[in-house]
Amino acid sequence: MVQLERKRNTYFNWKYAIMIILIPIGFYLASLKEEISPVQHICFIAIIIWLAIAGVFGMTHRYQPLKVYGYLYITSSLLFSYLGLALIW
Repeated sequence: MVQLERKRNTYFNWKYAIMIILIPIGFYLASLKEEISPVQHICFIAIIIWLAIAGVFGMTHRYQPLKVYGYLYITSSLLFSYLGLALIW
């Protein structure tokens, strides 16, 4: 009988891979500069915090491909923080 085996550690772990769509959204919100609305500003801050938390969890994971996502997310979070200070504030 064929038995389905669930792989726990795959390269494209959906929890980390789905958050990659937050990066272009963050760049869009940063490009609005002074025309950003208060709701968009709150979303921008939430994206920064969410990517930072996901980056820390990804960097501390023992599985190497998830560390790549972790470094990507923590780097983009720091970049968005800088862009927010330089362009929006």
